[in-house]
Amino acid sequence: MYGSFTGGMAAVVFLCFFQLCGLCLSAVIFPREGPGTRALLGSVLGSVSLQWLPALMGFVSGFTRAGHMAAAVIITLAVCGTLIWAKRSGRAVSIGIKDLPGAFLRHKFLFFVLALWIVYCVLVPHSFYWQDNIIYSSQATYGDMSMHLSFITSLARQGTFPPSYSLLPGTRLSYPFLSDSISSSLYLLGAPLRLAYCLPMLLSGAQVFFGGWLFLRVLSGSDKKAGLAFTFFFLNGGLGLMYFLGGEEGNFSRIFTAFYETPTNYSLENIRWVNVIVDMMLPQRATLFGWALLFPTLYLLTRAVFHHKRRYYLIAGLMAGALPMIHTHSFLALGLVCGAWLTARLFRDNRLSVFAARLGKALIPLGLIAMLTMQAVLSPEDRSNSDRLLGLFLSVFSLWAGVLLLLLIGSIKKRRIRPVIFTWGALLLAALALALPQLFTWTFRQVSSGGMVRGHFGWVIGDDNYLWFYLKNIGPVWVFALIGLLTADKRRFARCCPPMAIWFVAELIEFQPNDYDNNKLLYVGFLFLCCAAADCIWGLLELIPKKAPQLVSAALLSALLAAPAALTVAREYVSRYELYGTGAMNLALFIDDQLPRDAVLMTDQRHNNEAAALAGRNIVCGSPIYLYYHGLNYYQQEWDLRTMYEEPGKNLELFKRHGVDYVLISDFEKKSYTVDTAWFDENLPKEFDDGGRILYRVD
Repeated sequence: MYGSFTGGMAAVVFLCFFQLCGLCLSAVIFPREGPGTRALLGSVLGSVSLQWLPALMGFVSGFTRAGHMAAAVIITLAVCGTLIWAKRSGRAVSIGIKDLPGAFLRHKFLFFVLALWIVYCVLVPHSFYWQDNIIYSSQATYGDMSMHLSFITSLARQGTFPPSYSLLPGTRLSYPFLSDSISSSLYLLGAPLRLAYCLPMLLSGAQVFFGGWLFLRVLSGSDKKAGLAFTFFFLNGGLGLMYFLGGEEGNFSRIFTAFYETPTNYSLENIRWVNVIVDMMLPQRATLFGWALLFPTLYLLTRAVFHHKRRYYLIAGLMAGALPMIHTHSFLALGLVCGAWLTARLFRDNRLSVFAARLGKALIPLGLIAMLTMQAVLSPEDRSNSDRLLGLFLSVFSLWAGVLLLLLIGSIKKRRIRPVIFTWGALLLAALALALPQLFTWTFRQVSSGGMVRGHFGWVIGDDNYLWFYLKNIGPVWVFALIGLLTADKRRFARCCPPMAIWFVAELIEFQPNDYDNNKLLYVGFLFLCCAAADCIWGLLELIPKKAPQLVSAALLSALLAAPAALTVAREYVSRYELYGTGAMNLALFIDDQLPRDAVLMTDQRHNNEAAALAGRNIVCGSPIYLYYHGLNYYQQEWDLRTMYEEPGKNLELFKRHGVDYVLISDFEKKSYTVDTAWFDENLPKEFDDGGRILYRVD
């Protein structure tokens, strides 16, 4: 867990080497992009290579150091071959790092982007704080961090590939684990666990912030609009602050003391539209690493679709194909964006752009009315699990497919289908060629076994009125966004229309047992809505005759709307919760140093399980808060666990069935079960005993 200085340096050098390789590839692939864009895209290519190449080598040699060296050789050969080809082709190759200061001077809002990333860099190590042999989490990471640590440490320690759940041995890990494998790589090379966990997050955070700004800038076509949209997205906050103003003494100060009572995350009043930085990018590693790839891909796709950079279709398709096992929701959201933009393209090819924009604008109020009607008509049972909603979704999807087919036929008649095939067709083939093997190997297997796809109405609106729920959660930005869409010209509407597809799908279908997780789709739609809101607001601000008052008004409005987010960030910074105490740390060190790497331990089901999270060992059955929401069937293991603790002498065959090598008895186990400690003392030798935790060996 503690690693070594040499191991830490080796891990940092390895990460930097892949980053350098990505920068070299970007310099050749994107020669006409600006230096900042090339640097960002190169960094993303380097990270994706570090996620995917060791994984591909893992199928051959396991997740081992040898496999990582082979991955380094492959990326080296790829870079050398690319540079040789560029030189022979007479192409000038410039990484562009030295020109980055000029990009900041040309686009001064980048200094704000940089400042926000620095804030994130402060929050990340604070969320995994290691002091005096105790690990502390922040508020946001108290729940999820142990799960991610179990993925990171088990992959590095056990080296099995494809990996299995250490929290449910024998079950293939179908969670998008490449968001954690990049940390496993650093941990495998000898980095301390905290460094291995945090360093890739800092890098991906930069890719998300700068990639988000780059995409919003090209989508909006304006630095000032991109700045507003960027602020709306990353410092998002609705009307939740009103619940903390006035009232009894301490009503406001509880933001900084109570557990999960912030202006952007207050479930008591159904404030669920959480802050992007604190509650998505900090605890949700798959979302973080998915957005790090998604946002640059959206940038390239925007350049391809609206700036006629045809070569970027193929590149965007290849990048999209790498997404499923990094973040499946981002892959699905990108597919919906592509579907919306392809439809807009075909309407344009058939000279129906004006009609398409009018139809789309009409669908916005009609859709809101339909949502209000369904909320009034559907029973609570139908809202949570409804075949009717699945049928409605399939009916609308079939209608869209029929319209798409008619538009394709129209394009064929007008002899405009060839460009569509060589652009969108190339993107589709590239994406599916890379994505389908991942989906069939991991995703579809879990979805089919867990019954994860089902009809569900209205995300997590609960008993709130549909319109009021989104108004109080997203705030004025939601209103400005709707106005921006309704008043946009046909070109602007075509660019900002994807949220309509994303919202429709996310409000009717769920792809996981946790209702809340559909926000991973909705936030991608929200990114576009922020751009539409910025369009609307700047249209109003431009009514002010002078530029200076416009900028001041925009800054004041941004500050006002960002106030709930600022308070949430401040709450995160002052929060600290003990996750693993000294006893847990000492036991984890013993397990990590002394026990076989494939050992199976029997413990209770606490989420902060040191054997799984810190030592990377398998346990019989992990916490339901992880296993249930991953759609896994763990109920037999859960029952057997209780039986083995309470009646071990009568159930020795269960120990064999689950391959139990060691049994842990501590205060946690004694609280969870009526443990037959006398039997364990009489029949099993002790491997570890610190007075509070006893580890028995099963012979």
